[in-house]
Amino acid sequence: MGKRNVLLASRIADILLRLNNGQTLYLNQLAEDYGVDPRTIRRDIDERLTDLPLERDERSGGYRLAPAMLGRFDSNSIEIFSQLAGVKGLFPTFNKSLLNAIASPTGQHNFLVHGHKYLSSGDQSENFSRLQVAIDQFRKINFSYQRHDETRHYHAAPYKLINYNGVWYLSAMHDGRMKNFTLSKIADLDCTFETFIPDKDRLNQLQEEESVWGKAEKFEVVLKVSASVAEYFLRRQLLIDQVVQEQLPDGGLILSTRVSHKKEILPIVQYWIPHLKILKPAALQTELEEEVKAWLAD
Repeated sequence: MGKRNVLLASRIADILLRLNNGQTLYLNQLAEDYGVDPRTIRRDIDERLTDLPLERDERSGGYRLAPAMLGRFDSNSIEIFSQLAGVKGLFPTFNKSLLNAIASPTGQHNFLVHGHKYLSSGDQSENFSRLQVAIDQFRKINFSYQRHDETRHYHAAPYKLINYNGVWYLSAMHDGRMKNFTLSKIADLDCTFETFIPDKDRLNQLQEEESVWGKAEKFEVVLKVSASVAEYFLRRQLLIDQVVQEQLPDGGLILSTRVSHKKEILPIVQYWIPHLKILKPAALQTELEEEVKAWLAD
C-alpha cells in the first residue's frame, strides 16, 4: 500500500476507533488533529464512511455512531474497514451487509485486497455476493470458466475472493490444488449444499501471498519509462515492489520490479505502450514486440 493510502487508512482507522468508543466528532477538530483540510474530513464522512450508520447532531454539527453499532468493531475489523474505505470502488457490492461482515467478531473475512490500481468490478456483483455466502457457509460450487477459446467446468471448494491490483479472483481448491479464477470469467455459478472443511494452512498461505501467482520464485524485470509518463510512476507504485534505480537526464526513469510470472508485468507494459520498454530480461521485450506485430497484422 502506497504512503498516501497508509495515511488515509490510519486516519480512517482512528476515526472509526473514536466513533466505536462513543465519541461525537467534529469536522474542524478532526481536520486540526490530522493536519488536513476540513474538506478532506468531509470527504471521509460523505464518501469513505457513507455506509456507516452515522447520526448527526443538527445543533452542534457533530457526528456519532448509531447506538446499535457501538463497540461492534474490534481492532482487526477497524483495520480491515479502514483499508477498504479508501478503495470501495473495487467492490462489486459495498453495502451494509459487507460492513456487517467486516465487523464480525470472528476476525475471519471472505475477501482479501492486494493493491488497487486498474479495473472496475461493477459487473460482477451477483457472483460476488453468492460466492461470499458459499465461502462463509463452506459450500462447494459448480461453475463454467472461459479459458482462452474453450469453456471448462469445475467443481471446487471456494476459499477466498481476492483482489490483486484491481482484478477480482476466486481462490478455490480443485482436484487437491489451490487455483485462482478470474471472477469476470466465471459463469453458470451453482452453490451446492455439499460442504467442506477448509484447510487452515491454505488460508494462512493466501494471507501471505503477494500475487495471484502465489509464492513461485521471483525474477527481476528492469524497465525504461519515458519522461512523458515518469511522474505517474514517481507519484505512486504502479509496479509490485517498484524500485527507482535511476532518474535519467531527460526526465525518464529506470525502474525495477520482481515478479513471479511474466503475466504480472506484460499487461502493465502493454497498457503504457509506447512509454515503457523492458530492458531486462530482453526475451520479454522481444515477446511483447512479437505480440504487437501480430495485433497489427490481424
